[in-house]
Order: sequence, then structure tokens, then C-alpha cells
Amino acid sequence: MKLLKNFFTIVMVISLTACSSDDSVPYELNNTNLSAGSFDLTYFNSYTTATVDINGLEITSEFSATGETFQYTITFFENGTYIADGQYVVNETTTVAGQITEQDTYIVDEDNEQGTYVANNDVMQLVLDDDVFDIILFNANELRISLNNMYTEEGVDFLQTGEIRMVR
Repeated sequence: MKLLKNFFTIVMVISLTACSSDDSVPYELNNTNLSAGSFDLTYFNSYTTATVDINGLEITSEFSATGETFQYTITFFENGTYIADGQYVVNETTTVAGQITEQDTYIVDEDNEQGTYVANNDVMQLVLDDDVFDIILFNANELRISLNNMYTEEGVDFLQTGEIRMVR
């Protein structure tokens, strides 16, 4: 019985060390892994603020958008191009100085729209055309990206944030 107990203990120790997470290889963000299959859009959310100074008074406008009813696919190719195809519904709200000024719902419909991308595993970023996205999650089944962008255009300060989630 004592021999069986020792054997069981040895098997447990070996099993625990063999399953350590140190042995796992991270899923690298590169063209080969991105192009391994098409991604279906499952989540879209964006939020933008625009702040303008009018005679010393700052006026802030907020634009929020959420997606739903996704039938939208993005296919990445190993040569650094992609095709986006499908539809989804966007619910958009505009608020100026704290008051809702507009609410709108519309359908985004893209028919094999083409673009380019650059995958950068070193900084975990994906550049789609001219937009730089940070990678939140990337593995064989999921891609989650976020946008964080600040810029000034014609005296208006913009802050954009958003998240997109996709599954294979």
C-alpha cells in the first residue's frame, strides 16, 4: 500500500510539472496566423468626443455607436490584404453639452471591400489601412482589437476609443 501511495505521489508531481504554462508557445500575431481562416464580427463599440473652445467656453460633443445583428466577415490574406464583406446594424447617439441631439440606426453594408493590413507582434498592434489598433486578444479562435486615438483637426480636439471582437 505504501508503494502504491508513493507511486501515486510521483505521478501527480510529474503531471503537475508537465502541465505548467511555461511550456506553452504564444500565438504570434503575423500574416500566416491571421490568414488561417476568416473572422466573423461579433461585437462593435465606438465612442468619440469632440471638444471645441468657443470664446473661452469648451463645448463637448459625444458620439457613441454600438453594433448588432452581425452578418459580417473579414478575411485576411498572407500578402497583407484583407476583404470585408457583409452587414451589421449600428445604433448611434450624438450628445452635445450633455443633451441628446440625435439618435440614428443604420445598416453598414460592405460588398467585398478591400484593404491592407500590417501585423506587428512586437508591439501587439494591427494597422488596418491607416487605423492603428491595439491587440486585446489574439489566438487561433479570436481577435479582439481596440482603438485609442487623440488628434486635433481645425481647432477641434478629438478622442476616439472603440473595440471590435471577432471569432473564427
